[in-house]
Amino acid sequence: STVEDWELGISFEKVFSSTNGFSADNLIGSGSFGSVYEGVLDEDGPIVAVKILNLQQKGASKSFMDELRALRSIRHRNLLKILAACSSIDPQGKDFKCLVFEFMSKGNLDQWLHQRCDDQCQPRSLDIVQRLNIAVDIASALDYLHNYCQKPIVHCDLKPSNILLDENMTAHVGDFGLATFLLEDSTLSQTISAGLKGSIGYIPPGIFSINSLENLWL
Repeated sequence: STVEDWELGISFEKVFSSTNGFSADNLIGSGSFGSVYEGVLDEDGPIVAVKILNLQQKGASKSFMDELRALRSIRHRNLLKILAACSSIDPQGKDFKCLVFEFMSKGNLDQWLHQRCDDQCQPRSLDIVQRLNIAVDIASALDYLHNYCQKPIVHCDLKPSNILLDENMTAHVGDFGLATFLLEDSTLSQTISAGLKGSIGYIPPGIFSINSLENLWL
């Protein structure tokens, strides 16, 4: 699957304009494969999150296509929704790739679990009901990915920073750059052993079931 044949492809110019020229004031986060900016695609439109891939990073292009491939085939209330994508050339003639997602106004679960202060130095905390609801949201997303997709999907990098929270504190699983499709004639152990992926601290020491692999964030 390519961006060119995907109905939600957008231009570099629109992405550039939506983020005020990738302004530092719009930067809301960064990771191993790129940076995320706050933006608005259309006048009076909703705020979006624009994930710009760092194509100098090894594996970034593959991560982009893997994430696009996974996200275009799934729909669930607890999965981060992709709105658009861009694969183009920037004004300097360099390759440019980005993904556009719903904006999650409450940030990610990592920011809440570790009691950091927000920009106004207000301590963040979760009560027991919120924690339970978030756990149920994540479990619902994983149940869908594992059991109800046309091809089962293993996220492979489930960690608090990849759990995004909307204004109602509903959890959405995001960052499918390392996601793996399970083939009908493959076992889980064969799939994982072919190339174990994920963040340090969230990869199991051995080959476990899908549920144990994807619940190490607890």
